[in-house]
Amino acid sequence: MATIAVADIERLAAQALVRAGTRPPAAAAVARALARAEAEGVPVCGLFYLPLFCEHLALGKIRGEAEAQVVQQGAGSALVDAGNGFAQPALDLAVPLLVELARKSGVAAVAIRRSSNALALGHPAESLAEAGLIGLVCANSPAAVAPPGASQRLFGTNPLAFGVPLPGGHPLVVDQSSSAVTRTEIRRRLQAGQPLEPGWAQDSEGHPTTDPATAIAGSMLAAGGQKGANIALLVEVLAAALPGATLSPLAGAFSSNEGGPPDTGQFLLALDPAAFGGALTAERLAALAASYGAAGLRLPGARRQALRRRAASEGVELPEDVVATLKGLAGAS
Repeated sequence: MATIAVADIERLAAQALVRAGTRPPAAAAVARALARAEAEGVPVCGLFYLPLFCEHLALGKIRGEAEAQVVQQGAGSALVDAGNGFAQPALDLAVPLLVELARKSGVAAVAIRRSSNALALGHPAESLAEAGLIGLVCANSPAAVAPPGASQRLFGTNPLAFGVPLPGGHPLVVDQSSSAVTRTEIRRRLQAGQPLEPGWAQDSEGHPTTDPATAIAGSMLAAGGQKGANIALLVEVLAAALPGATLSPLAGAFSSNEGGPPDTGQFLLALDPAAFGGALTAERLAALAASYGAAGLRLPGARRQALRRRAASEGVELPEDVVATLKGLAGAS
């Protein structure tokens, strides 16, 4: 293992993306997301994707020159077109716009189309919470999950995250996929030669499997069975159907070179507590957070936040081969 500063991960990842044909502002946005995921101990949203992103830029699956634009805006809503570029610049455009709209109208939403892998949705959700808003963010992704009783993939992992501001403390942040596990984790297990956990996946005929290669050829399972599949369906409606993004079964792959541009979508919703009781809302949120502590529980998101703070001073431990790949792609010695 090697210890590397978070700032160095970000700098090298940005260099790699620029070398591969990404506009510097877009490269910086993606690099921040990758470095932050590594700092938070979430490698499935981190540097695992950097070599793939560079390949996708070369293949035209992701347009490095794309600039996200607001193509429609109302009193409490907006539509952003990512231009088949990276999702992170589109999210960076959507979040401050959403904050502005929500503070004016109390409730606001922004949808994104022609986008790609949003990586950790907890990041934009936390940004909304840090602005004092209750934020919900979801994204559809290439089909990898079969609903209960089916062997055909109908949904992606279709993650959903939400952030809640807490008085005098770090926000509550939940970030989870609607599948039992991420597809990236399946591929990581395959690369490491490790079996899957029971209940994660099935083969092409719908039989349970713990073999990652068989799972990739088959399908993943929804978290919580039909309940998770229903959440995936809701995400598909909000993040894909609503903005006119490509539905999961037709989207280009995130974690391989198969297919064309992913053309997936994201959906962000924000609620201003001031429009729903203000101080009373804050009082209730504080009591809710306190109930977790009284029960001896850690609030969702607290571990990631703690790891991020520690990584800021101590750096991140990464496998030697990951660091070598990072430096190689960046053209660094």
